[in-house]
Amino acid sequence: MLDTFASIYPGGDMNPRYWSEPHWAGNLPFGGPTIPEGFVAIDASDLSFASTTGEQAVRMRIPAIDLDASVAELELRDLGDSRAWSTPDKVVGHIPTTAQPGESANGWYFGHLDDFLSNEGAIFRRLPEISAMVKDDYVDIFLETSDAEFMYRVTATRQLHRDELYLAQSDSSQISLVTCWPFRVYDHRIVVSAVLIAVKPLSQA
Repeated sequence: MLDTFASIYPGGDMNPRYWSEPHWAGNLPFGGPTIPEGFVAIDASDLSFASTTGEQAVRMRIPAIDLDASVAELELRDLGDSRAWSTPDKVVGHIPTTAQPGESANGWYFGHLDDFLSNEGAIFRRLPEISAMVKDDYVDIFLETSDAEFMYRVTATRQLHRDELYLAQSDSSQISLVTCWPFRVYDHRIVVSAVLIAVKPLSQA
């Protein structure tokens, strides 16, 4: 469906949210640079406020693509002559050697595009849509731990061959979401990058 509409001029240059009402494009945009009630805006490079206990994320939400999923730590498995991270089974999988929410580094999260081969769910089925959404709109990602909720704003998306993917780090609090691409081929990866912009202690929710 996404490719069908994008092929209709000027669909490829328009945020998908406007396709049903194209006369609104450029006026009264959906979303905007807002912070939800209860969140405190912060600078991702100044984390004196934030969690320093390394609390693990237990939930991820991306309202723009209707995603609400559990988060689990992936395990490093011994394959005999090599080791590899386990695959996320119907959850968003976090690489535990990378940053937890609120920490001053880059946290890496993985999810399946579909379950054609793995039968492990399709948690990130709609993640590729974010590439078009961020042309004209803000896309926010929420990570919840046992004591706080962290709000990240998407800053970039990119597509690269699977052999080019590596777990890059950062000096500020960021996250990277990864899924395979394209459907039934899976030789590329889509990476969505986001930076921490706000936090909400759950005790104040």
